[in-house]
Amino acid sequence: MRIYLIGLTILSSLTRATHLTSDYLDKVYDVMKQISTQSWENGTEAEAILQYKYPQYSVFSSSNPFPSSLSQGDFQDVFNIAQVTLNNRPSANNASANTTSASLLKDGAAGDPASLGISVLLANVSSGNAQVKGVGYGTAAEEELNYLLNDVPKSSSGAISHRADQVQLWSDSISMVPPFLAYYGAVHNNQSLLQLAYTQCALYRDVLRQDSGLWAHIVMGTGASDPGLWLTGNGWAAMGMIRVLNTIRWSGFSNSMTSQVSDLQSWVSEILTASQGYMTKDGLLRNYIDQSSSFEETAGSALIAAVALRMSTMGLTNQYASQGIQLLSAVSAKVNSSGYLTQVVNPYDWSQTATQSPEGQSFVIMAYSAYNEWISQGQQGDSDKNPLGNDSGALGGISRQYMGFVGFLTAVCAGVWTAL
Repeated sequence: MRIYLIGLTILSSLTRATHLTSDYLDKVYDVMKQISTQSWENGTEAEAILQYKYPQYSVFSSSNPFPSSLSQGDFQDVFNIAQVTLNNRPSANNASANTTSASLLKDGAAGDPASLGISVLLANVSSGNAQVKGVGYGTAAEEELNYLLNDVPKSSSGAISHRADQVQLWSDSISMVPPFLAYYGAVHNNQSLLQLAYTQCALYRDVLRQDSGLWAHIVMGTGASDPGLWLTGNGWAAMGMIRVLNTIRWSGFSNSMTSQVSDLQSWVSEILTASQGYMTKDGLLRNYIDQSSSFEETAGSALIAAVALRMSTMGLTNQYASQGIQLLSAVSAKVNSSGYLTQVVNPYDWSQTATQSPEGQSFVIMAYSAYNEWISQGQQGDSDKNPLGNDSGALGGISRQYMGFVGFLTAVCAGVWTAL
């Protein structure tokens, strides 16, 4: 009996080693495209698609991510999102000839539409500022920039509000606004905008960072308030800052902005280091990271995994690689046969679980984009503890390298049990 129980324990630990196959990832990808509807969901989807399907145009690219020429077919899925954005842009039908400032989409969140800005800028390169309902892609991106700079409320320190009707700072905004500001600055050779992207990260950190190094979710203003250490909010902050960091490094101003790059790396590391101490025995993080009564949550865990692995693939540090692959393995085990990530927080009620999360689907795609690059670079860091294995053809659910032993062990256990 003891042998049998030991065998089951070993078998249980092995089956936690989960690596999604390309077929499973295709399902995750398809679900992401089907259920993403809100502005920030579509912007996050566009970023995930860039990283996964068109990595040469992502700021995590190993080549120049700011193409001077581009055909629509080179990034069709992202172009489609940009086109839908301009088709739904309110000012496309009612803007006056003198309009110079307008959000890409009508939204109570001033920051969320900016998440679509990079896809619109890429569409501009491919179309030569072609117009959709009377507004060109480049013009729409410029008006979004002016809207953020001139129309959106700001704190006394100059932090651009995440809300349009009042000054309120959300950690989410770091993945929406600063990456767009930085990318616009890089493609237009404007160091001031790159500096502004960095400054926005700094101003938000000044207000939201807690003594632990983790960030509160929402402060200031009225209505929605969430001072808790929300997992996904910390993931938003970390991913936004690392995207700004790499945009600066790829820009023409990297040599004069080394201190900004160093700060951003340090600020991302704060979040990753602090979260390490809250990893559960199942390899996940809790929805409110520091609350033991909070449920283990997969969407935010996937986003933290993506950031941890990007720190390695970008050549910044390998110290978080093990954390990233442990999180990704645990998250992968929560993807069901239809491609839906389960055990996710409700994107509209941060204290409750939900049956689906559009942003969570995108986070899984981002995490595997980072993981695949990490594998291709030789698994830098603590690779001998990689619970996903390094077989790109791994079975959905259990890494192939374990399957033969699992079958053998199962047979042995069954034989021992029969003998007993």
